[in-house]
Amino acid sequence: MKNRIHTTVAFCFVATAACAAVAPYAKFEEGMLSKTRPAGWLGEACKVQAEGMTGHPEALSYPYDTCLWAGSIPRMGGHGSGWWRYEQTAYYVDGLLRLGYALGDEAFIKKGEANVDYTLDHASPEGYLGDPCIWDSKNHKLSAGFEMWPMAVFFRAMKAKYEATGDERIPAALAKYFLLYGNDVLRNMRNTVNVEGMTWTYLLTGDKRLLEQAEQAWRTKRNELTPGNTASDEAIYMHGVTYCEVLKIPVLLYACTGKEEYLRQAVNAERKLVRDHMLPDGCPCSVEELRGNSVHWGHETCDVADYTWTLGYFLEATGDAQYADRMEKCVLNAGFGCVASDFRSLQYFSNPNQFIATHDSNHNPFFYGSTWMQYRPTHETECCAGNVHRILPNYIARMWMKDKNGEAVAALYGPCEVDFGWAKIKEETNYPFDGKITFRFAVKEPGEHSFTYRVPGWCKHPDAGKFVTVSRMFKDGDTIELDFPMETVFEVLPRRHYVIKDFVSRWSGKLNGPSESQGTVVARGPILFAYSIPAETTEDKAEHRNMRGKKSGNPDFKCWEMRPGAAFNYALAAHKAELVKCENAEVGKYGNMETAYWKCDGFYNNPAPVKLRVPVKRIKWELKENRYTPDIPEVPEVLDGPVETIELVPYGATTLRLAVFPDLTAK
Repeated sequence: MKNRIHTTVAFCFVATAACAAVAPYAKFEEGMLSKTRPAGWLGEACKVQAEGMTGHPEALSYPYDTCLWAGSIPRMGGHGSGWWRYEQTAYYVDGLLRLGYALGDEAFIKKGEANVDYTLDHASPEGYLGDPCIWDSKNHKLSAGFEMWPMAVFFRAMKAKYEATGDERIPAALAKYFLLYGNDVLRNMRNTVNVEGMTWTYLLTGDKRLLEQAEQAWRTKRNELTPGNTASDEAIYMHGVTYCEVLKIPVLLYACTGKEEYLRQAVNAERKLVRDHMLPDGCPCSVEELRGNSVHWGHETCDVADYTWTLGYFLEATGDAQYADRMEKCVLNAGFGCVASDFRSLQYFSNPNQFIATHDSNHNPFFYGSTWMQYRPTHETECCAGNVHRILPNYIARMWMKDKNGEAVAALYGPCEVDFGWAKIKEETNYPFDGKITFRFAVKEPGEHSFTYRVPGWCKHPDAGKFVTVSRMFKDGDTIELDFPMETVFEVLPRRHYVIKDFVSRWSGKLNGPSESQGTVVARGPILFAYSIPAETTEDKAEHRNMRGKKSGNPDFKCWEMRPGAAFNYALAAHKAELVKCENAEVGKYGNMETAYWKCDGFYNNPAPVKLRVPVKRIKWELKENRYTPDIPEVPEVLDGPVETIELVPYGATTLRLAVFPDLTAK
């Protein structure tokens, strides 16, 4: 790894965040989103998102085609409970506003901030924020149910606006709101996730009642993820999104209090999630419920957004580079892998291996045989269609942080420019397709500063998995050049363990047969590579299937039937790979999305910046019932024929894909 610095003499100026909630025991501080501009492939991806579903919520149908939080959302028949439509639209507003700040898009910013302003302007006299249907004004309390959850989500949009504008109404209103509730409400289910907003508000207001109430809610939490089972070594099986959301609570309490018990609980709970449920694309296996590590199953798109959001708090509190590594892996693989490259359709469930994606091909145990793996703008349950907008903006929000002295920390990588006040730093890179990164400093006045960068854990270097700090004099025109060598790695996945649950039986552990592995994946740096199965793609004109009457409000946003148009029955014949670099790859839209190949071969690049060629042999392996992606055969039956070579592309550039290979070299 190279670290070359050009510099001169002396003047010290440290920029501080005017609008940040600084936790006393946290190693890093976030809040740089509005000062960060994505560029290169990352900027193109953001623009495609803006022109896609984020900029056209009517395509998502109800409740995204309503006033959102800038009014009272009408009911659509009997669909959803009182809080349901506010949860989903809160996801969307947060993603919309953050994408607006990242791009400097005034229309998105105006629309997103209008939702925050309306919510602040229409608080009840007692301080309640949100849907008036939920608040029992006669008795001055919440109506019965799971009703604090939407504000736990919408808080993030309020936080984003405060960090960008310093609007002092926000912490004041939130303090009044949070102090409305007693422990009997806060400690239940996802209501406890409001500890996220409570700790943030405490840091800004200094009101110790908020911290005391947050600690009490966590200490006495009595269901699902609790202080007791976060501290144990036993595997936890529960609703996956809830796990990812609640997981952040103890690490936030640690950042505020310095109490080691909270840190131990948080680190152990995240360790168990990785140990027991992680899939090779970087996201936990969660088809509603956590299911173990079987690569045959997948995860909700919501899990990508919520898991990586929580990891950002782990990174901020601990300064541990492993959490940044995991954020990159999840977003760059699972995050891009669950949406079409024009950002006009998404999956609810996304899988490492998916050979077919139609209205009835969902092979996950929850809603088996349904639309939930189909690429479509409308979904039966709407949460993923809202949460998908948060993934990329939240990645950009955590790319740059500040250390305890207010100095720059390069936490996540990608082409961009950031303004730290004392300097604008331009990050030139094609990461994650290449390990070379150049930081160019446009310094206002020469001065002494520290600059911290992350050495990824996958990089072979003495500092791998650590943050490295360079302290010296900086002047205008200085550069720091990094080179993280990327090697192709064949990873044999461990023997699978998974659980089956129905509405009668309890969880029961199941192991696969005699095989000691469940297949092999191919990775390079943070990127998982996959065979992009050529697809026969047609429009699903019956787009209203099981949608409770919902239909896309924009005919340019379609639902797709995707069937394999070529062979997918490949097994690895050897652990060998030839790297193919395309030096002339240009950033740009892929174009007509109704072609045989659904996606381009890179993250909105054509052709892919890098590909891998691997040797394979065909095996007996077919669609199950001509409708479902089959499981990986434990003992592959090799068909007659020569060794072939296929090209693998970045996982996030695929729709139909083979990412976990049967391995003929396995013993």
